[in-house]
Amino acid sequence: MGTTALGALMDAEGLTRHHFTIISALEESGAMYQNDLADRANINRGHMVAYLDRLEAHGTLQRTVDPADRRRRLIELTAEGRRFADRAVEAAREGEEKIYSVLDAAQRDQLRGLLQLVVASEEEARP
Repeated sequence: MGTTALGALMDAEGLTRHHFTIISALEESGAMYQNDLADRANINRGHMVAYLDRLEAHGTLQRTVDPADRRRRLIELTAEGRRFADRAVEAAREGEEKIYSVLDAAQRDQLRGLLQLVVASEEEARP
């Protein structure tokens, strides 16, 4: 993750960028089913369980069984997880500010728009 504030925070907690992606998705969208979370975070479903195991042991999230379909697991941030997400998102913002400080406001807006276009195109291409 490098030497950014986010990298330092995640390294100190023994977490990776994939963990941050999962935390961010849950922070942004709220509780969701495990397979939906894997799709949203663009993480292989086969690898997702190991990431969730680590985050659950970290106290960041909890998994509950869907009473309507016991095969499905609902994933949500714990109160501690929401506090950690706030710290991680702030650290990410600090890092972005440093990285993008060479761009003026118009250039940042243009870059953001271009990146959103790329992401939207990728999402449309998914089956």
